[in-house]
Amino acid sequence: MDQTTPHGKQATQLTRDDAARITASTLNAVLEKLSIRQVAQGIAVLPAGEGVWLVDVVMRDLSADDAWNFAITIPPSQEETDERD
Repeated sequence: MDQTTPHGKQATQLTRDDAARITASTLNAVLEKLSIRQVAQGIAVLPAGEGVWLVDVVMRDLSADDAWNFAITIPPSQEETDERD
């Protein structure tokens, strides 16, 4: 995933594994701070089109021993869409 800093410099490129690891770590830290008994059990970052990413998250409810999931679609950055036009 390419990221551009506000000053137009190229930021560090993340792999899909990096993005999944960062998302899981952040999500679990927030849930722990909120004393919510759920953890991110699995996260996948998948390409979903030109410049579009799908983040699929599987959560585990520790108190009910139940799992559920949600997905987030990340659209291309404004710079990427401008370049295509």
